[in-house]
Amino acid sequence: MLQKAMGKQLNNKCDRNLDGAELDLIERKEKKRHLAVIDIGTNSTRMLIFRNDQGKLVRVNKSVRYTRMGQGVNQTGRLHPDAEKRNMEALEEYKNIAADYGVEAFYLFGTSAMRDADNTAAYLEAVKEKLGFEIEVISGEAEAELGFVGVSQCFEEKILIFDIGGGSTEFIYGEDNEIKRMMSINLGCVRCTEEFIFSDPPTFQELERMNEKIYAEFEKKTHGFLPTKPYKLIGIGGTATSLSTIKQELKTYCSEMVHQSTITKDELERMIDSLASKTIKERQNMVGLEAKRADIILAGAFLLLNIFKITGETVFTVCDYDNLEGAAYRHFVMENK
Repeated sequence: MLQKAMGKQLNNKCDRNLDGAELDLIERKEKKRHLAVIDIGTNSTRMLIFRNDQGKLVRVNKSVRYTRMGQGVNQTGRLHPDAEKRNMEALEEYKNIAADYGVEAFYLFGTSAMRDADNTAAYLEAVKEKLGFEIEVISGEAEAELGFVGVSQCFEEKILIFDIGGGSTEFIYGEDNEIKRMMSINLGCVRCTEEFIFSDPPTFQELERMNEKIYAEFEKKTHGFLPTKPYKLIGIGGTATSLSTIKQELKTYCSEMVHQSTITKDELERMIDSLASKTIKERQNMVGLEAKRADIILAGAFLLLNIFKITGETVFTVCDYDNLEGAAYRHFVMENK
């Protein structure tokens, strides 16, 4: 088998919001004060529309578009024109959606791809000129902190959070709702796919090289970082939630079924075997997997496999609250307290 060879918070509980058309109708009719946060990631651009209900974050609408801003950044050090075009179109669409909800204020932030690209400043100017949006490009440490703020709305115990993004992976350790330490490593599912996987389906040698590189980097960079046990291992971001939807064979995304679901190391290894044996087209037809994530999910799964290896943990818990909710709380709720 392949895996054998690869050797202070809001309310202490996550808010359970209505989903879909019912919530949309209520929120639009009542004309409540809505705010929005947009995360421009390496793989996807996401928007959260919410309201601040007396210090409690109420999620109203969450949208995702797969803009792949990290296309070629690892090779060229620049944002690709096609990626800029896809992202601009997504931001324009989000601006229109937000207008429909009467959104009064925005906060936009960019992560790994925008941190690494030499021509990010020119793109920021273009977005500001065309759409009027100001975008803050945040550091890996700031990204990790926002992830912790999001997750800490849901868990009270000692937690080690990982966030596998397109261009980087963040680790955050906290206890008593306070960050104790955090780090960002420049390994993500888009970056690893572009660097190591060239065949479809991938060859064993490609996967072995990727696996060895991930393990070596994680082991070196996290030396002295990992906390003493016990703690709860928490996964946030698209890789973690996608693996949960694959495991549960969810035809449509359901936050309530994904949030606080668990995946064991054995389950992950079986998923890796299944994913590695399929072409991208075959993965696109898998129940529970977004078609536009089909080419990078395998790299994400290997990143997670190596998180299990370096921590020695055998199970992790998925959290559907992440840096979007963290940014919403940090920029619009905390500042009003």
